[in-house]
Amino acid sequence: MNPSLSVLTHLNDQLGGKSEVNPDLVIKNAEIILKYLSPSFLQSLELSILLVDDRLMKEINLERRGLNKTTDVLSFPLYSEFPPIPIQILGEVVISMDTCQKQAKEIGHSLIDEFYRLLVHGILHLFGYDHETNEEDAICMRKKEDECLELVFER
Repeated sequence: MNPSLSVLTHLNDQLGGKSEVNPDLVIKNAEIILKYLSPSFLQSLELSILLVDDRLMKEINLERRGLNKTTDVLSFPLYSEFPPIPIQILGEVVISMDTCQKQAKEIGHSLIDEFYRLLVHGILHLFGYDHETNEEDAICMRKKEDECLELVFER
């Protein structure tokens, strides 16, 4: 936990404000998550969150990963492992709100619940967590997701 961390979060809603998420609350909750996950030596951290539709997500996925399909969340780290100063640009989390909506219905919970699950998932990838390497890492990442979601929804 790094309570003194200064956080700058950018939220870019490519949907023209049509998404159901509250931008101010997203930024506030992202800051809570980042302070929880961040190492204590960092003084400042920057994160970008991009909300897109499936069409744009498919374009981004093709351009950046060579996969011609949409997905729910992508993370693109921009940090260095050993920053020369205690200020870090963490990266960007891209969330498809179309896929978020579909998954929320399939799973049976609210769009907001699914949105924050995807946001936390993307942020954890930026911090180096990976669920695709092995079962142990997947369990560790899921546990950390649950911890972060408790922070968001405890209020």
